Amino acid sequence: MIGKQPLGISDKHSWTMFRGSSMRTGASASKIPRKPSLLWVTEVGPSVSSPIFGDGTIYVSTITGRIFALNPSEKQIKWHLNVGSPLVSSPLLHNSILVAATYDSWIKDASFTGKNFVLGINTEDGKQIWGYEIPGDVFSSPCLVDDAIIVVGSMNNGIYALEGYSGNVRWKFETGGEVWSSPSYNGNEIFIGSDDGFLYCLDIDGKLRWKTKLNGKIRSSSPCLSFDEGQSPSVFIGTYNGGMFCLNQSTGMIRWSKQIPKPVMASPATIKDKVFFAASDKRIYCFQVKDGSRIWDFETGDKIWSSPSLSEYAGVMFFGSLDSHIYGIDINTGRQTWKFPTMSIVDSSAAIASNMMLIGSRDGLLYVFGSETTPSYIR
Repeated sequence: MIGKQPLGISDKHSWTMFRGSSMRTGASASKIPRKPSLLWVTEVGPSVSSPIFGDGTIYVSTITGRIFALNPSEKQIKWHLNVGSPLVSSPLLHNSILVAATYDSWIKDASFTGKNFVLGINTEDGKQIWGYEIPGDVFSSPCLVDDAIIVVGSMNNGIYALEGYSGNVRWKFETGGEVWSSPSYNGNEIFIGSDDGFLYCLDIDGKLRWKTKLNGKIRSSSPCLSFDEGQSPSVFIGTYNGGMFCLNQSTGMIRWSKQIPKPVMASPATIKDKVFFAASDKRIYCFQVKDGSRIWDFETGDKIWSSPSLSEYAGVMFFGSLDSHIYGIDINTGRQTWKFPTMSIVDSSAAIASNMMLIGSRDGLLYVFGSETTPSYIR
């Protein structure tokens, strides 16, 4: 699942789910230029969900209810599927199955089916293999657990575990509020937030290990899991009331927290001794993992709902802002390395794989960045 990379860092050749891995670290081992070039742009439709990449193929879903499989080297669409309901959750690639989930009431004035599904789709031809009708809209992005189970949250307050090959329900866990947050998994436990203000830790059978009350709703921020040989691992998460929390993964005890006056809607990212939070106060923050001391912060022109994704190799992170730009920031200094304009707000999060950075926008375009291969005649 995570391969031979350090735990929690996405393989350099793939980014198979939201935030790159089940630990939702947002960190990639892939090389990416600090000032990437635009390699390809293609129209797919407005997207909130984040693209994923595996086996040489980009997968992206849109709020117009379409899923695309694209070949970036040939700059062509391999297949496209219209599922008939808006998709805002990021898909998951598991072996040769693409898992996607619908949010039927996303477009308020449009009449869709009035139902929601978690879908298993054949990556070869885009045909549906299975479908599970899930009660409530799905914003939560599915997580792969134990290399066989798909865990996802729903607006009807439930957390569902489905078998990856059949879509059959393994178990369901009830919370006291809507579940917008995407689950994360450390190899033993599942972590997920709810609008009831609790961060939950479950075992792989859906039994509660612990739950910790934070300072209000946990909206679309998803638990990001650290792994540090020197100390017990941490879990990072943001809240709608502007809280940024670091908790002990084993016990749920709060290690440190920070407070700002605006919601934290994006998911944190972490690498080594640093953790990054993007917020609706237009800023992205870098803290020390150990004690929460602030290293730097960077301000954009509008709220940041896009979760930062980073390349360990390049020491740079990429994210979008509601100011319609995509940013590159040096993870050590907080200085801007790069900035790219799109034609609408960017709340999709970037995927980094195979020396590319992929990100969607509400302008309907998928952007693919990287570095052009130097022509053979230039020495």
